[in-house]
Amino acid sequence: MEEEVSVGSNVELASRWSRFWAVFIDGLIGMAYTVPVLWYTDFGDRIMSSGVWFPLESFLLMIYGWAMYLLFHGYLLHTKGQTIGKNVFDIAIVDTSGDYIGLPQLFTKRFLPIAIAAFIPLVGNYVALIDGLFIFRKDKRCIHDLIAGTKVIALKTSVSSIEEGGEKAC
Repeated sequence: MEEEVSVGSNVELASRWSRFWAVFIDGLIGMAYTVPVLWYTDFGDRIMSSGVWFPLESFLLMIYGWAMYLLFHGYLLHTKGQTIGKNVFDIAIVDTSGDYIGLPQLFTKRFLPIAIAAFIPLVGNYVALIDGLFIFRKDKRCIHDLIAGTKVIALKTSVSSIEEGGEKAC
């Protein structure tokens, strides 16, 4: 059985680079299940040749993408506050008090608002860029972190600081 560590509120924020590389890994995983669908259907060809996105096909691709994202990352997100990339870099998503919040809240508060905002005409194209640029704030929290009341922490530092303080992880 896997040990569960209480991270508490006295933790170190994850570095910008570890967050970047974690998102990079998650992006590669996303490409692995999205590119074949675009490659082996005429949807990708039509987008490349005409630039036309049909709403129903776009919606179905979005549903497929979310289903695959949850299939790959759902368990880790729910139990450890991590995607596969975050797991590789030993970082995790917690609320501002340092507790894991689970998949339903992560999905509805952290992922969904930005995904919906991306569909707003004109400004939607810039939502992801602006969200990502917020990482350069002093508290390293992106817009999706501010909306959800979350932060991304470094686990190795957090676990070692707990153990150094004389507390035992349970």
